[in-house]
Amino acid sequence: MKKKIAKGTSEGAGTVVLGTYDGAIIGLRADTGAQIFGYAPHAGCVKAVSCSKSGRLASGGSDHSVRLFDLAKGVEIGELQEHDDTVCSLDFWGASSFVTGGVDGQVCIWRCSDWELLLKFRGHKSALVDLAVHPSGRMMASAGRDSSVRLWDLTRGTSAALVSSEDVFETIFWSPQGTRLAALSPKLLQVVDAQSGAVGSYRDPNSGGFLRVTLSAAMFLREGEVILGDAKGVLRVVAFKKGAGEQGELVEVCRLQDDEARVRIKSLARASEGGELKRGDSMTFALGTSSGRVEIWRFTAPAPSNAASADHFRRLRVVDTATRLTCMTFWHGDAHAARLTNPLEIDDDMDFEEGEEEELGEGDEEEEDDVAEAEVKEDPRLKKFRRK
Repeated sequence: MKKKIAKGTSEGAGTVVLGTYDGAIIGLRADTGAQIFGYAPHAGCVKAVSCSKSGRLASGGSDHSVRLFDLAKGVEIGELQEHDDTVCSLDFWGASSFVTGGVDGQVCIWRCSDWELLLKFRGHKSALVDLAVHPSGRMMASAGRDSSVRLWDLTRGTSAALVSSEDVFETIFWSPQGTRLAALSPKLLQVVDAQSGAVGSYRDPNSGGFLRVTLSAAMFLREGEVILGDAKGVLRVVAFKKGAGEQGELVEVCRLQDDEARVRIKSLARASEGGELKRGDSMTFALGTSSGRVEIWRFTAPAPSNAASADHFRRLRVVDTATRLTCMTFWHGDAHAARLTNPLEIDDDMDFEEGEEEELGEGDEEEEDDVAEAEVKEDPRLKKFRRK
């Protein structure tokens, strides 16, 4: 059977955007691994990046600001200043709206046409950790340090539900069709079915005591399957166990290729275009580690009734950016470099190979999760956006 590519994407195409500890954002071509742009817009650590389907990019940092760019045109749009603390989460929905969340517990909703602030409210009693807008744009989920997950009605601007937990969830995200909501803590993944309310949970069965495995990144592959990354660089796929009933159990169905050079997985991101995968459809996603290693993968979906296996995955290329990566997003389009000024050459620290393993040098260790501020130094690789 000939492989089909998910709508709006081609094999390995797109732009991967990295946020770094040193306040920079770096864009890479997903099909070659080559750097497109580099820019240091933040006076501190970049904590979140997000890209709309049309190519609008936003970055949030520990300098309390949000910076805005147009990847399709290669220009900087401007800056948003409304939060009183680190901006830790961003999300676009549709072409009209944009939401930001901060450690100050505040949530801001913006109109994209003129970047006017439409609504600001306190989302959590303590720091907000992450937020995710439902694909329909009608709901939003948020997680906070107060060990709660909240659902918000964006059409009314009111809280729709509150769920308390023993764990502090650090990542929260919807499935591609919005039928399930997933929440990830360092030791637990929970997936809730939005219609039936069934809850599936996964903990590493070999984790305990000194052997605890820290779960660090997650992403939906299909509506019922999640790919998980951990602090040891292991990639596994979990899915609902068949016949598990109302309180479904999530079980590991496969592990992907091990790599000794892969350290803590900081982020997993799929291309921003494309819906649910049918049998034979392919989807490209990116993996980023704390050492700056970026891997581009292709997943080819089996029949809906079959679970994914390692044979359905292929690693396309590996890029060692030699950066201290903190966050990542993946846009299905190609970013413009033609309008960027100072087109400096990439230095020798950035290497990439297609379809092969990449080895890091000695001393590549994982970074701490919580970073307050970082001294920003100009990186000779950075190619700045033209200001609009």
